[in-house]
Amino acid sequence: MLDGWIRRRIVWYLKNSQVLAWRVKRRGECVRCGKCCELCLAHDAKNKRCRIYVIRPSICKAFPLTPEDIENIQTCGFYFKK
Repeated sequence: MLDGWIRRRIVWYLKNSQVLAWRVKRRGECVRCGKCCELCLAHDAKNKRCRIYVIRPSICKAFPLTPEDIENIQTCGFYFKK
């Protein structure tokens, strides 16, 4: 999970054009399962909620950035068109 956290920041800051290309293919919506943010300090594990959801950073709002972000999350409401 930590390697995904690092990879997402590299992609977000250094390959933003790739993020924009994938965003066009992204479908679905967040089902708030919490699987993508379990390691985040703002994640409340007990209530399975983000403590800063209303003011969360742009990188969080943009999740998932690429298909790799959700390939191991079975409960995610997002998917990417082929």
